[in-house]
Amino acid sequence: MTATTESENVTVIAHRGLAPGLPENTLAAFRGAIALGVDAIEIDLRVTVDGHVVVMHDDTVDRTTDGSGRVADLTLAEVKALDAGRYAGPQFGGERVPTYREVLETLQNSRIQLLLDIKDCPPDAIAAVVDCTAHYSASHQVIVGPRTIADLRAFKKLDPRLRALALIPGRQDEPADLAVITEFVDAGTDLVRLWPSWILTDDRAGAHLVRTVRELGTPVWTCADTLYNDIRPDAPADDLRRLVDAGISGIMTNLPELLLDIVRPH
Repeated sequence: MTATTESENVTVIAHRGLAPGLPENTLAAFRGAIALGVDAIEIDLRVTVDGHVVVMHDDTVDRTTDGSGRVADLTLAEVKALDAGRYAGPQFGGERVPTYREVLETLQNSRIQLLLDIKDCPPDAIAAVVDCTAHYSASHQVIVGPRTIADLRAFKKLDPRLRALALIPGRQDEPADLAVITEFVDAGTDLVRLWPSWILTDDRAGAHLVRTVRELGTPVWTCADTLYNDIRPDAPADDLRRLVDAGISGIMTNLPELLLDIVRPH
């Protein structure tokens, strides 16, 4: 099958909910990503000191709010008092850090998929996320992102309906460990996330890795975020096309509009 036909089936994921010009991991960004036409939104979850699940990428609130401190040391009330939008522009002033519950409420009337990256992933957070997802009857929309076999099994035990994207551990500057990937597949993951540096190799190793994982029966997703240099900031379209050509089934990116133009050109 050619990349041209496969590209139509690529899942376009807004990394950290980003849509162009919007503050990451906020309801404003999620609404913008939906309006853009993405297939899925990736969000990051952390737990406050009083046990509430909130949406935040970093372990501190410093970068994306007007406050400071570790999320794990702040109460929900303290997190909710912060401005999470003004750093992206004065028009977003007053945007708040959403809870996971608020995200599910916002997406209730949407068919969009929701990919969860639960930072640190304590057992209480796994249970809270599963319970909240079930409360909103959203198990069919939510994809969890475990980094360990234990977390994968915990999610599947609590709600077998949840799909899982295995966030395969390993250094980006070293080759992927196929034994680790196989272990996640054998444990029941539905999807596998590989680093782009494992895929975009100058030799045939990357293409062989993707083909091998797909032969295990598991689609391959990846990250392609210029903010982290997953792909080249000066040539993002070229790298996105290379990922599509390699047979990647889902791409998390901060450039969802560009990826949409590539996989679903008008």
